[in-house]
Amino acid sequence: MPGRWDINPHLSGDEEIEVYLYNVKCDEAQALPCIKCGINVCEECRCYPRAAPPNARPDRRPHLRGRFELDNIMCLCEGCDNKTEEDIRGKFANQRCDCDIYTRWICVRCVNEERKTTRKYFAERTQMEWDWIVRYDVDFGDDCEPSKTLHDHVFERAFWCTCGRTVPHRTVPRCIWCRRRHLPETEWYQERLEIGSKHPFFDDNPNYPRWVSDENNKYPSPYPRLGYQSETNRYGEIRSE
Repeated sequence: MPGRWDINPHLSGDEEIEVYLYNVKCDEAQALPCIKCGINVCEECRCYPRAAPPNARPDRRPHLRGRFELDNIMCLCEGCDNKTEEDIRGKFANQRCDCDIYTRWICVRCVNEERKTTRKYFAERTQMEWDWIVRYDVDFGDDCEPSKTLHDHVFERAFWCTCGRTVPHRTVPRCIWCRRRHLPETEWYQERLEIGSKHPFFDDNPNYPRWVSDENNKYPSPYPRLGYQSETNRYGEIRSE
């Protein structure tokens, strides 16, 4: 995605070659309003990944990151959590967050604002364990933790409310994008298996043929070879007609 830092392509492998042709001008007839600001954006102007990610790092859901690091979530105190629930009541068909980075209709400017909000919240209202754990060889339980904690990659990260108050451990994290509650964090692993690891946006789209290798793990099919070959190829084999 434009403007987003990601893993080195030499480590994650080559991306697909995009052969889909895009319009030069926005197709206003097919435009829909951005879910955040309401400005009309067409299919080709909305912000979403243009290539399918590696299966090892599916980032379809905002909080289920393939690298197992926390992102796009916030934890609120009881008062702010109840107020947020009242503010969004009746605005969504689903009570729980169902944001999908590939299918949601949002403009580039609003995506950039979401990233700024997430970075600001994580920088000002969260702390990694080395900032508050005194002894690593003793498990003091939840009572010694400064606020609600979640497992972030291989460490613990403590979360405070946007207002600065501590967060109860029973609080269910919310999505920063839509502000709805996620499933409890104890169910995230199963959610990753059932939803986060699937890519229907690409699997069901003929503009993104799936990269399937042959039995010798050589040239993938069904991608066609480009250009023509002579009767005798570079391996000295005679092509059969």
